[in-house]
Amino acid sequence: MLEELTNLISLQKVDLEIRGLLQIQEELPESMRELESRLAEVEATAAEKQQQLEEVKKQHRQVESEMAMLDEGITRSRQRLMEIKDNIEYKAMLKEIAFKEDRKDQKETEILELLEQVERINTDLLALNEELAGRRQELGRMQAKVQTEIAEQMEKMEVLQSQRRKLQETIGNQLLKRYDFIRERRNGTAITEVRQGVCQACHMNLPPQQFIELQMNQELMTCPHCQRIIYFAPPEDNGRPDSAQAA
Repeated sequence: MLEELTNLISLQKVDLEIRGLLQIQEELPESMRELESRLAEVEATAAEKQQQLEEVKKQHRQVESEMAMLDEGITRSRQRLMEIKDNIEYKAMLKEIAFKEDRKDQKETEILELLEQVERINTDLLALNEELAGRRQELGRMQAKVQTEIAEQMEKMEVLQSQRRKLQETIGNQLLKRYDFIRERRNGTAITEVRQGVCQACHMNLPPQQFIELQMNQELMTCPHCQRIIYFAPPEDNGRPDSAQAA
């Protein structure tokens, strides 16, 4: 096999590994963003519950204040009742006291209902805060894991980029430009093997004569269908790059 072609195959293998690392680096933050999104949803729910709690507590204070005023009014009315001599005015005052006591009972009922709401909201908040703590811990672990994995991927990337630069030096500029041009337009794969006359990238048959000439490995050839650079590896040659996806 032509030495330049062999180096080109090795270059593509490195490029495919680099492509895989870049994809992993893109996917790692995505998994973290999903956790951040779920955490934000729970935080928003907890904030809404906290706001509800403040509103209910405000209502509770307002009703307590109103009930205190009713208590004070009932006390004054009872004191006034002791001073009234006129029967009609006395009955009117009793009616007023009864009305205020009825209002006080209503306020007491409201207070009980508001206290029940406070208890329910506090229970919900407790559960939400526990969930928040768990999700924050999970996010923290994920962040640490992602940072570690990214650091590892960067180390691998540096090694691969070094290998790529060395391989580029062994390939002519024109062929390298041709390789990069095809790679950019063919899903990262510019060179592919032909087996039994079939291009392993686009899975189309080569013309018989071209396949015969390809097996001689005397010149660079391209697939007439997908335009990728093609090569033939004898059965004993194990230096095959990963199979490409169909274009």
